[in-house]
Amino acid sequence: MEQNLKKLFEQDRLVNHKRSADHEDLFIEQLYKELPVKKRISFSSFRIAASILVLIGIGALSYMILDNPSNKKNVFEAYTLKNISPELEEIESFYVSNINLIVSDIEKNSESRTLVKRYMKRLSLLKEEYKNLITEMNEEGPNSLSISVLINNLKLQLELLQELSEQVRSTKNRKNEII
Repeated sequence: MEQNLKKLFEQDRLVNHKRSADHEDLFIEQLYKELPVKKRISFSSFRIAASILVLIGIGALSYMILDNPSNKKNVFEAYTLKNISPELEEIESFYVSNINLIVSDIEKNSESRTLVKRYMKRLSLLKEEYKNLITEMNEEGPNSLSISVLINNLKLQLELLQELSEQVRSTKNRKNEII
């Protein structure tokens, strides 16, 4: 049977079958009916999708940069007593101006350098602690405890300088009495 089929196909090839003129057109029509044409996705939709992805990426990147805690101090103003309320600004300016006044007075009239150096070291420690308290308040946000600690620190600085001023005056008076 294998040979029979083989012979049949060879004979069929030799025979010249006539096809109608519109045979190819009919074949293409039936092909389109059986296999519908797939719609191509245009490149414009790819462009739109790509631009949306780029916008989402830029938005996410800017959110991460702005949400970084170390950058928040640069974007927003840092908390100080001045920025919290006008009353606290008055208190802070009172203490700072009195501290500066006493420091300038002591520097002009001081004769005992060792005593002044010792007090100035203590004052610098208090000022450093004040800066640390400000940064802590900026990290945690202002609250009544941090505000009262800041005011107490300023009060301690002023009291320390008043004590130094009294010490300088008393040593000056003793020297005047001796002479």
